[in-house]
Amino acid sequence: MAVAAAMRRLSESIEARLDAERERIALWLPVMLGAGIAAWFSLPTQMHWIGLLLALAALALTGLLMGWQRRAGRMLVLGSAVAAAGMLLIWGRALWVEAPVLAAPVVTQFSAVVESVEPLPAKGQVRLILRPHGRPDLPPRVRLTADGVQGAGIAPGEAVGLRARLMPPPAASLPGGYDFAQRAWFDRLGAVGTVLGEIRRAPGAGQGEQTLRARLSSHIHQQIDGSAGGIAAALVAGDRGAIDPADEEAMRRSGLAHLLSISGLHVTAVVGFAMLLAMRLLGLSRRLALGGYVLPLAAAVAALAGGGYTLLAGAEVPTLRSFIAALLVLVAILLGREALTLRLVAAGALIVLLWRPE
Repeated sequence: MAVAAAMRRLSESIEARLDAERERIALWLPVMLGAGIAAWFSLPTQMHWIGLLLALAALALTGLLMGWQRRAGRMLVLGSAVAAAGMLLIWGRALWVEAPVLAAPVVTQFSAVVESVEPLPAKGQVRLILRPHGRPDLPPRVRLTADGVQGAGIAPGEAVGLRARLMPPPAASLPGGYDFAQRAWFDRLGAVGTVLGEIRRAPGAGQGEQTLRARLSSHIHQQIDGSAGGIAAALVAGDRGAIDPADEEAMRRSGLAHLLSISGLHVTAVVGFAMLLAMRLLGLSRRLALGGYVLPLAAAVAALAGGGYTLLAGAEVPTLRSFIAALLVLVAILLGREALTLRLVAAGALIVLLWRPE
């Protein structure tokens, strides 16, 4: 009897606490989704994944047995279901992006189409993403590093011929270290390597042009020399390839390295300036001002400006997260709701996890 009474008091205490926190329970959705994704990465084999899914199903069943009308039962069911959804999401994503991976190192000559070019002036190198053709024995997508002279002037869309040393994407060198092979899998990179010798470019065929981001970075480097130009290009376009390693390490030690990543500060400045300018210009129209259209139209202009800047900066996760947050703030302003809350953080995290769970 004493044990039953203690269990009853504990259950009532949990119900009371959950009822008091009911407005914040939704904030745990991205946490549980991320926990499921992290568990998939942490567990080593498919059998472990299936075992965890069965364990989560058992927890959900336990919650149902506790009763859906009880808040603790609902939380147990929903939390288990969302964690299982996170695991299934990343598992499905891994299967969706599956691509052939090179089995062993090889030195070979092949033709390919250039998919993307990333200059690394600070290292005197150029990083190329290539799609080999006419070589079914090679992965459909490889990443090569060439020196600055070899890769000078190469643009996306060009057809090239080259000789390279290819190897499978390397795994983490130390337990718990950065696992490039994992990143390469989700980027569909089947091999990495180094260009050997000259890169031959097909004359008059498959010629491409540099992306807007590359042209903007090049313009900045023409105006500002050295590592200072690299920092300026990183702050404007997110291109960090020209920053001197010593300067990058100094910023990391000083706690300022996050400024080099296009994220909240940059996106907020673009969205805020675009909205302010649009409101000033649209306010010149008496019809728009009296009709109450200035704020919605200015918010739309700001959203378009933020989206364009996100694409220009490469749509990396920090940039995307900041853009989503900016969109949610704009929507909240239009609805007359409080914009800066933890729900904003939770919604941004949930969208990013759903779009790129890796």
